[in-house]
Amino acid sequence: MKLEEIIKEMVMVPGVSGFEEPFRRYLMDKLNDFNPWVDSVGNVHVKIGNGGKKIALMAHMDEIGIVTTHIEKDGYVRFAPIGGVDSRMLYGRIMEIFGESGTIYGVIGLIPPHLSTSEDRNKTPTWKELAIDVGAKTKEDAMAIGVREMLPGRWKKDFIIMGNYIVTRAIDDRIGCAVLYELLNRLANMDQKNEIHFIWTVQEETGLRGASAAVSMENFDEVYIVDTMTTGLMPGVAFHLSTARIGEGPAIRLVDRKGVAPQKMREKVKKVAKESGIPVQEAITGGTTDAATVFEHGIPSLPICIPVKYTHSPVEMVHMADVKNTIDLLEKIINA
Repeated sequence: MKLEEIIKEMVMVPGVSGFEEPFRRYLMDKLNDFNPWVDSVGNVHVKIGNGGKKIALMAHMDEIGIVTTHIEKDGYVRFAPIGGVDSRMLYGRIMEIFGESGTIYGVIGLIPPHLSTSEDRNKTPTWKELAIDVGAKTKEDAMAIGVREMLPGRWKKDFIIMGNYIVTRAIDDRIGCAVLYELLNRLANMDQKNEIHFIWTVQEETGLRGASAAVSMENFDEVYIVDTMTTGLMPGVAFHLSTARIGEGPAIRLVDRKGVAPQKMREKVKKVAKESGIPVQEAITGGTTDAATVFEHGIPSLPICIPVKYTHSPVEMVHMADVKNTIDLLEKIINA
């Protein structure tokens, strides 16, 4: 299967933060030949190699989304965001609610210009003001089609290939999940000088909780976090706020709001990249990654991030050269 097809497959499987079970089942099936196991909080693990250093590669399996909170008597469904949801991308969207019997579709409707005031058109409603229309006239109608409170949901996704780019929702961080899967398959039949742990973590978007649990169970020498990093290379944004350039290689996320990456690991990655002829960038941005919680456990950790445009939107955009260079770089790092 081509890498683009693996990415699309992973993007489309539901896995809202805290409700990752569908994606976890998918991963366990996909990884069946590698004897995967699930820890007490729901992270998925695979280990290859013995001896040498104990190195972990992590990517988070969860995605931002929503959870249903209340069904109005007229059938409209109220909800709350899960993770870093921007209210600007809620209005006028098709939504998927994941019920016990399958996917329930709904819409967050847009007040048409025929009925809206200039004030309406100049403001962005927050999630507290919005509701999902599932085509029900009463609460009983909504429940009859499977709607319940505390069900996860997300935006209906498109998946578009634009030349060397992929555009979709949940590149953050299904792209990291695909990188780990592709690298694992590449290394499976090779001798390893180190013990390598591949870990797909839960609840990164809601507090880095899966990574914290994973490292508390193992005494790793090094942990590399494979995640995304928003680029400032877009209209209306001051580029200096996030200087990773899309299409110019994976980025060492040197500083974010949680701290500074270890200099020793930074220099190792730069040296490996230079010797291997793999382009690598260094950049500073907002937000954070699983690396922060790993470091708090006293374990050296470094985020190696794939630059992405329009992060946490329905049109996240990634360059395939960056994805492939990340796989190549990680292969060299774990054997350095």
